[in-house]
Amino acid sequence: RSSGSGFFLVTGRPDLLYVRGRARGPPLHLNCRPEAPSLSLARKPIALFCGGSLGVRIAFLRFDQTVALRGSVRRPHCWLAGPMALPAITFFTRGKEQLQLWGIETSRENSLFEKTESPFPLPTPKAVQWSPDGQALALVDPIQGVQVVMFSGDDGKDATIYPLAAAPKTTQSFLWSPKSSALVTMAPGSKSSTEHNVHVWRQSAGGFSMEASFLHQKLEKGAKVMNWSQDEAFCARLLPDGRLHVMPGGDVSSTPLVDLKLDQSIGSFEFAPVRARGGCKARVAVFIQDVRDDLQRVIGPAQVILYELSGDAASMKMQEKGKASVASGQIAELLWNFTGSALIAHCQTEVDESGQSYYGGSKLSIVSSDGTFQKDLMEGEGGIPLTNGTAVQAVAWSPTRDEFILIHGFQPSQASLFAWDDRAKKVTLAKVLLEKAHRNTIRFNHFGSLVCLAGFGNLAGEVDFFGRSEDGDEEKCDFVRVSHCVANCTVSAEWAPDGRHFLTSVLAPRMRVDNCASVWRALSGTKVAGRAFEELYDAQWRPEPPESLTFLDIGAEEIEAASKEFAVADKKQAYRPPKARGEGANMVAAMMRGEVAAPEEDRRRRQPRRVREEETNPSPRPDEPPWGHSQENRERAQAREQQPTRDREPALSGDMDSDQASPEKTLPSTPMQQQMQQLKQQQQQQQREQQQQQQQQERLQREIEATLRQQQQQQQP
Repeated sequence: RSSGSGFFLVTGRPDLLYVRGRARGPPLHLNCRPEAPSLSLARKPIALFCGGSLGVRIAFLRFDQTVALRGSVRRPHCWLAGPMALPAITFFTRGKEQLQLWGIETSRENSLFEKTESPFPLPTPKAVQWSPDGQALALVDPIQGVQVVMFSGDDGKDATIYPLAAAPKTTQSFLWSPKSSALVTMAPGSKSSTEHNVHVWRQSAGGFSMEASFLHQKLEKGAKVMNWSQDEAFCARLLPDGRLHVMPGGDVSSTPLVDLKLDQSIGSFEFAPVRARGGCKARVAVFIQDVRDDLQRVIGPAQVILYELSGDAASMKMQEKGKASVASGQIAELLWNFTGSALIAHCQTEVDESGQSYYGGSKLSIVSSDGTFQKDLMEGEGGIPLTNGTAVQAVAWSPTRDEFILIHGFQPSQASLFAWDDRAKKVTLAKVLLEKAHRNTIRFNHFGSLVCLAGFGNLAGEVDFFGRSEDGDEEKCDFVRVSHCVANCTVSAEWAPDGRHFLTSVLAPRMRVDNCASVWRALSGTKVAGRAFEELYDAQWRPEPPESLTFLDIGAEEIEAASKEFAVADKKQAYRPPKARGEGANMVAAMMRGEVAAPEEDRRRRQPRRVREEETNPSPRPDEPPWGHSQENRERAQAREQQPTRDREPALSGDMDSDQASPEKTLPSTPMQQQMQQLKQQQQQQQREQQQQQQQQERLQREIEATLRQQQQQQQP
C-alpha cells in the first residue's frame, strides 16, 4: 500500500495487475506479460495507466521504499516518471486547394496549429480515409492517382508516400480492414465496362501489393461490398447477383469457404464483434429487402437473418440461428452491440406508406443473437404505441455497454435510453433524456462515457452533451446532461480520440458559405478552436490504435462536477414569472406609477414632447371663406366693413343674409351637417373650376379663329 494515499496494489494473478483505490467501482486491471523482466519503481511519484473494461484511469503513487513489480504492459511508453504532457490530437481538412494536417494541444486554450512536416500540405485529393490505427492515410491525388501515406516513429512525424499504380484514378471511396492490414479501393462501375473496379491491397514490407480485384457494375458510392470480422479471420464479399462469399481473411483471392445463396438477393450484411469461441468461429447478419409488385406495393416482408460460422477450413458452414420479419424495408442499417449478443435493424423505405412522413418510412427491431427474442421498438413499453409518431431519427449502441439511445418521433422528437439484458433476454426503457427537442444525431465517444445528442442537417444545430453517471453502481444505466452549445449548419461531426473534444464541420457542397471546422470541449460546451475555409469538403480526426493507452477516460467525478455546474448555469437562465422573481420584480410597474425614476441608459423611456411651431399660413388657400360662409356672403361682409358706421343698416332679426354672415349662427351644430356643408363647398369649388376651364377654352378657340381669318386675308390678291 502506498504511504499517504488511498491507493494500494493487489497482485492476484501473474498475468494481471490490480490497482484499487478508495474511489467507487470495481478494481481496474492491466494486462501484463508474465515473462517480462521486473520493473523497479524508486521513491518518486509515477503516473500509472490502468486500462480495462471500465476504460482508462490514472493513479499517482508515492512509494516509501523500492518496490519490484513483475510484468510489464504491451506498450512500454505507458510507464512514465514525473510530470506528463499529453500529446496533441490531430485531424485533417480537405479544402479547395490543399489537404492540411492540424494539431491541438489539449492542455491550453487556442492551441490550434498546422503541421507542415513533409509531405504536408498536399494537393486536394478527391477522397481521403484514415486507417483504424491512425498509421496510414489513403487518398486519391488528382494527378498521381491513389496513394497511401504511412507514418512511422513514436511521434508519427516521419511520413512516406506509397503509390498504388494499378488502382484506377476514378477511385471514389476506401475501406480498411479492422487491423489496418488490408485496403479496399472502390471506383464507380458501368454496365458496358469489363474492367475491375474493386481492388484489395495488402500491406507489405515495400509498401502495398494488390491481392485481388473484382467487378461490380452497379456499385454505388459508400456501398459496403466487402467486410472483415473483428479478428480478420474471415472476409465476406457481396456479389452483384446477391450472393455472399465468405473467404479467409488473410487471402481474399482464395476459393470461398462458404457460398451463401438465398431465394432473394442479399441487400447488406454485418459481422458481429465477437471472437471465436468453441464451435462458433464468427457471427454475421444479413438483410433481405421486401418484395414489391410492379406498382411498388409491398407483397412480402423484409427479413433479417442471423448466421453462425462453424467448422474448420475444409468443412466451413453457415448455420441459421435466428430470423426476424419486418413489415417493409428497402435498405437497412445493421447495428451490433459491443458483445455481439443483440442486433438492431433499422429498416427504411423511400416512401412512407402511411403518408405521415415526407422522408420515407422506418422500422426498428431488436433481435437476440440466438433468435429467441424479437421486439419492435416502435411499439413502446408494454405494447403501448409511441405518441409522437413512428419516425426514427437516429439510434446508436454504446461502444462499451449493453445500452443504446433512440431518437424517435416527428420533430420535436424524443431521446430515450434503453438497456439490454442478455441473460433475461429483455430490453427496458431506462430513462428519457430529452422529452421534446429538435435532435437527429447520436455520437458516443469510444469510451462510452460521453454522448452527444444534436440536431444537424436541416435543424438549428443545437448540441447537448450527456455523461454517464454511475453513482456507485457500475451496472446502473443513467446519463446526466453536462453541457450545451450550438453548432449551426453542421454537416459532419465526430469525437476526438481523447474522448473529451468534439469536431463539427460545415462542408461543401451542402453549404456554399461559412465553411469551417470547430473543436468543442464536451464537459463545458465551449469552443476551444476553429478555422474558416473558402471551401471545405471533409475533416476527420486521426484515430488512436485500439490498444493505445495514450488518453484517459473521463472519471465519474469530472462528470458529476460538470453536471452540477451546468445545472447552476441552466437555473440562472430559466424563465421565472414576475410574481416569482422576488425583490425588484415590479420595477417596471413602479416606474409607470412614477415612484422610481427610469434609468438613464433606458432607450424605451418616453421622450419629452416637442412643441410644434405655429405656421404663418396654415391654410393652403387664404382666399377661401371660413366654414359656413358662401362667397356672396363674404363679399357682402367685406362691403359692409368698408362702409362708415353711420351708413350701415341694422340687420333685421329675420334677415337670412345677416344670419349667414354671423359665424356663430351659421356653423353647423352636428357632424352630419358639417359633412354636408363640406360636400356642398367642394361641389361649388368644382363648378367654379369647370367654369374657368370652359372660359379659357372658349377664349383660346376665338383666338385661333381670328388668327386663321387674318392668314386667309393676307393670302388673297
